[in-house]
Amino acid sequence: MKKNTKRFIQTILLGLTLPLSSIAKAAEDSPTSPPQPNSTKRVVPDPEKSRIQALEDTLKQNHLAHQINILQAQGSPFLTLYRSALTRDSQGCAILLQSDNEHPDWPSVISPLRNALPKYSWCTVSIEIPDITKRAQAVKIPTKPLATGTQDTPSKKITLPNQEMVFARIQATIDDAKSKGNNKQFVFIGYGTGAAYALHFLAQNKTLGDALILIDTLTPSPTTDYDLAQELSVIEQPVLDYYFDDSAQALRFAVWRKQAANQRKGETGEFTQLTATDEANAPVEDVQQVLQRVRGFLKQNTAQTEQLKSIPAYKKGLFYESP
Repeated sequence: MKKNTKRFIQTILLGLTLPLSSIAKAAEDSPTSPPQPNSTKRVVPDPEKSRIQALEDTLKQNHLAHQINILQAQGSPFLTLYRSALTRDSQGCAILLQSDNEHPDWPSVISPLRNALPKYSWCTVSIEIPDITKRAQAVKIPTKPLATGTQDTPSKKITLPNQEMVFARIQATIDDAKSKGNNKQFVFIGYGTGAAYALHFLAQNKTLGDALILIDTLTPSPTTDYDLAQELSVIEQPVLDYYFDDSAQALRFAVWRKQAANQRKGETGEFTQLTATDEANAPVEDVQQVLQRVRGFLKQNTAQTEQLKSIPAYKKGLFYESP
């Protein structure tokens, strides 16, 4: 009886073991399938590209596609907006540089100037400037040290963000403007961080411009306001420094710029520093004021070409009396 019971138990255990071993054998024989990667691609937003594309679309919708001029610098295309002078004899060409996270037709300062100056015999070219602050990335608190320098403190050699690319774009813009017959004179107009690029470019390339206009200059990190201001000490061309006196920092920065301009040696153009009300308080009036200041500065500090337009004939009547 015991033998039968023992044999019965062994038979049951053997029946349970065979299915388990076959499963293990099948698992060993089957190839290990790699984990399936996530086929969904993550789209990283590009605010700069989207902003420029939206601008191009808007210009085309408004029948202004003829102003779009795509140039190349360092093997990459970039957008410029070109407008020729609206008079017979051009005074020269104004190159406009926008501030950070803006575009070449930004409604504050850039667009009014680029559209108004052609009426006064200036061609205008507004350049796409690459973003400094990437809005798709986490915002980092800048570690720019507080500048406390004085006139006796030696200035440092500065390098601005994206400097090589921006300088290459400015040079490509100048070459393109010359190819269109604009060989008389070039004026750089910078707004915000664009003013920092315009100032630094002319300081590094003293023969490529005839005048410099700075509007509400902003210094990109990590360069300090003081170090950027010292660039004015080597600028030989006439300078218009137009700024908004809306903070203690803006006033301190303006003082440093004026001090550096006063250190210029030899024969230099006039340095004109003007303040304006805060743009947020009276935007319409400020735009008109900017236009008037820029136009007046150009008229007084650049070589003016006499408009060669013949005087219309005046038919004298029978009873004409000479005055």
